[in-house]
Amino acid sequence: MSSSLVLPESKDGQGNRSHTARTDGSPAQLPRLTTTVPAEYVHRAALAEVFLTDCEKTGENTFVLTGQWPRAHTFFNTSDGRHHDHLQACETLRQTGIYLAHAEFGIPLGHHFVMQDMTVTTHPEHLAIGTAPTNLILNTTLTRTRRGANFTISLTITNQQHDTVSTGYGHFTCISPAAYRRLRSANPTNSGPANPTAHTLETLEHIPTQQNPATYGRVHARDLVLAPTHEPHRYRLNPDPAHPILFDHDGDHIPGMVLIEASRQATHPHPPATHLTHSHTEWHHYVELSSPCHITTTPPITTITATGHTTTHTVTSHQNNHSTHTTTLTHTTTSASTPT
Repeated sequence: MSSSLVLPESKDGQGNRSHTARTDGSPAQLPRLTTTVPAEYVHRAALAEVFLTDCEKTGENTFVLTGQWPRAHTFFNTSDGRHHDHLQACETLRQTGIYLAHAEFGIPLGHHFVMQDMTVTTHPEHLAIGTAPTNLILNTTLTRTRRGANFTISLTITNQQHDTVSTGYGHFTCISPAAYRRLRSANPTNSGPANPTAHTLETLEHIPTQQNPATYGRVHARDLVLAPTHEPHRYRLNPDPAHPILFDHDGDHIPGMVLIEASRQATHPHPPATHLTHSHTEWHHYVELSSPCHITTTPPITTITATGHTTTHTVTSHQNNHSTHTTTLTHTTTSASTPT
């Protein structure tokens, strides 16, 4: 009679999940297997878009998570395909806050998360894509400032060589489904339907465009989220609701990450060897699917340093006479491409 193989799950000294194979002989430790956290816990539909792999609680409000960025992501790469994108660090911060709120603070699935602000700094010298996926360590602090509602997150992302890849912080609020319905019903732009939150992405008016993606620092036309207007430095927000990353799941408003991407595209082009290294975004109002939203940029402020120069833009959006978001972006250009 052959022996059975039982794989009980346990955690090693570092809090990593592992399995022990038991046969007739002594237990044998199998290698740790990498997997993602549940997609539902980071509010993504596709497993391929989940960047977190594990979590260990190290204190009352402190956690060490692991993550992985793929080598050839279809959206979160620089246009030359050689570096991970600044917005991938933004998305990783977003996922970390949502995951910890659900898994460690007991926020139920089905609650809505409202991001109030997000600040992210990346270090391009440590964002190069290698011959394998980039494995990450996320040292994170998440503090609940009012029970069941407001959270503050800060994190530092390092690679396996202990280089700092990114730092970031932000604030978000968790809202129950009933409170969210009341909040959205109070919005005049949602008046009329029996269920004000029943809008789907099908109501988003997308204007097909023949623009060159390279004009906005992109390779694929589907990644464009802006349409030009007759006014300089002013664009119409024009994302494709079928985009598999920006609209990973249905919703009743434009996701906040779309507005950061719109800000980045509105501040392109830049000379070679330029990287987006810092972003600070504040969200003021939901961007509705059913009416035009416009993006406006201010003249850049340039600072010359010994190693290159930085260029800072401020980008705003407006819809239905409301200011909906403000993003400040800093691009860093190395001295190799600094104008003389």
